[in-house]
Amino acid sequence: MISSAILHTDGGSRGNPGPSGIGFVIEVDSGASLEIIAEGGAPIGIATNNQAEYQALIWGLENAAALKVRSLDIYADSELMIRQLTGEYRIKNPSLSPLFAQVQALLAGFDSHRLRHVQRADNAPADLLVNRALDANAFVGRYLVDFSKTSGNLSLMDAETPDGGQDAETPAGESLPFSPGLYTLTIKDHFDAAHALIGYPGECRNLHGHTWDVEVSVSSRTLDTVGLVYDFKALKDILARALADFDHRYLNEVQPFDRMNSTAENLARVVYQRIQDALPAGIQIEEVVVWESPQARLAYRES
Repeated sequence: MISSAILHTDGGSRGNPGPSGIGFVIEVDSGASLEIIAEGGAPIGIATNNQAEYQALIWGLENAAALKVRSLDIYADSELMIRQLTGEYRIKNPSLSPLFAQVQALLAGFDSHRLRHVQRADNAPADLLVNRALDANAFVGRYLVDFSKTSGNLSLMDAETPDGGQDAETPAGESLPFSPGLYTLTIKDHFDAAHALIGYPGECRNLHGHTWDVEVSVSSRTLDTVGLVYDFKALKDILARALADFDHRYLNEVQPFDRMNSTAENLARVVYQRIQDALPAGIQIEEVVVWESPQARLAYRES
């Protein structure tokens, strides 16, 4: 067992998408210097830069796990990947979601870990392994876990698009005959409140009340290690917190409706933003629906 180690990973694509390679280096502090205990470089076929970065991290994590490392300091020069994994950025490209989920599952196997973004110059050993593997079109280095046998070795289809697009691939943990698809989860809550619509040319300009029913739908193209899109209870708690300020209140006096009319349209948009800000990376909010009555429904989603 190794109490702590340092992991450097890197991935690169010559074309984005194009022929891609990955590399990792695992080091331990021997007292006088850092000692490399495992390293590897591998060509992975056609992929995008971001897919390669994630697959390099997966390979490095699986080798660290095989070495029985308990605490891991992780360095990578992909700011996007690091910020997605730390929750600062949301995942918008569905092709990265299964890779993100696999990294999260692997990280959970360590007692502790730290994720750090470094400049490319500070990640040179891993970058060198990427280019050695691409130039030789062969595996290089000394490693415990062969990348071809790792869960990160997804079968990427040739018809891929650059990282901003809808890359086509088989999600991690699934294989044909299952087809890539979108899972959507919907929960519902309600609150009671009064309001008055300023400037409205009808009776609703006067003080009146509603029982608002609010539905929230979120989606993901992958499932977690339990087989869930997202925990129903966790999403219900997020929605309850988003609505807590409004329940049994006069909305015209509650932020942000002290500055805007508390129409169903504005209410749906405000709730949407609150839910979006609270969701973890990898879970996409699809729609917020507000029912002012059993016959009146307003839906909001971002374009």
